[in-house]
Amino acid sequence: MKILLTGGTGFIGCHLIQKLLNKNNTIILIKRSSSDIWRIKEYINDIIYYDVDMIADFSNIFKKHRPETIIHLAGIYKKDPLSEQDIEDMNNTNINFPAKLLNCAVRHRVKNVINTGTFFEYDRSQGFITEQSKILPLNYYTLTKIAFETILKHYATSHKLRSVTLKLFSSYGEKDNDKVIPLMIDSLLHNRILLLGNGKQHLSFTYIEDVVKAYMQAISFLESDKYKHYEVFNICDPKSYSIIDVLHRLIKISSRDGKSIQLGARSFSEREIENVYANCNKAQRILGWKPKTPLQEGLTKTYRYYKS
Repeated sequence: MKILLTGGTGFIGCHLIQKLLNKNNTIILIKRSSSDIWRIKEYINDIIYYDVDMIADFSNIFKKHRPETIIHLAGIYKKDPLSEQDIEDMNNTNINFPAKLLNCAVRHRVKNVINTGTFFEYDRSQGFITEQSKILPLNYYTLTKIAFETILKHYATSHKLRSVTLKLFSSYGEKDNDKVIPLMIDSLLHNRILLLGNGKQHLSFTYIEDVVKAYMQAISFLESDKYKHYEVFNICDPKSYSIIDVLHRLIKISSRDGKSIQLGARSFSEREIENVYANCNKAQRILGWKPKTPLQEGLTKTYRYYKS
C-alpha cells in the first residue's frame, strides 16, 4: 500500500515507519526541512520524503505517487502564555496543513485517512473516559486538534472519505519525547536532579508497540467491509497508574536509589492533568485492538533502550 505520512520524524512516527516498511508498504513522508531525522536515519533511504516548507502545490505529490491512505501524525504544541506567532504556527500546522491534504485527497481519490487526536480533548473529570465523553479542551493546542477533526468529519461525510481518529493516551517507549518517563529514566541513569509534583496523579500509560498496532488495525478496518462511517477510538490502557508507582518500578528496574528524583518539589499547576481513567472497549470491539504490553514490561524495555 502507498501511504502518505505526516509527523514521521517524531516519536510515534518513527516506530510506525519501521512497522509499515516491515509490511512492505511504500511511505511518502511529508516533513519540515528543519526536522531532526535522528529517529528515522536508518530508514531514510527506504522512504520517499518531501519538505513541507519547500512544496508549492501538494497536488503534485498526489499526482506522482497516488497514495491510497493518509496517516496524519504531525502537530505543533506551544505552551501558554501564547504569542501571536504561536497561534499562527499552531493554526498553520494543526489545521491548515492537514486540511489542504484532505482537499488533495478528495481530488486524487485517496481512500483512507487516519487522524491522530489526544485525550487532552476530553473532560477528564467525568470518571472513565469513553468516546462519548464530553469534549472540554485543555488548551489552544487541543482546540486546533478539535477544529481539524471537525473538518475531517465533514470530508468523511460529504466526500465519502473513509476516516478515523485515534485519540492517544500517554504513550511511552523508546525514542520518546521529553515526557515524565524518559525524564525519570534520565535522572536515574545520570543522577540528574528532577523536580516533580506529588506524583499522585494517575495516567493511562500505553506502550509504543501497542500504539503502532492500533494504527495497523485501523488500516485494516478502513480497508474492510466493517467500515460504515467516521469513527473515533480511544487508544489507551484501561489500567491507570500513578507517577509514584511508575517511579518505584523504574527504581527497581534500574537498581538505583532514586534520590535524584524529588517528589513534591514542584507545585501542581491547575493546567496539569490530575487523573485519567480510560476505556478502550470500542477499539477492542471494532478494531480488534487492546493493549497487550504490561507496564512493567514496557518500562523495562524503555529503560534498557535509554541505558544502551
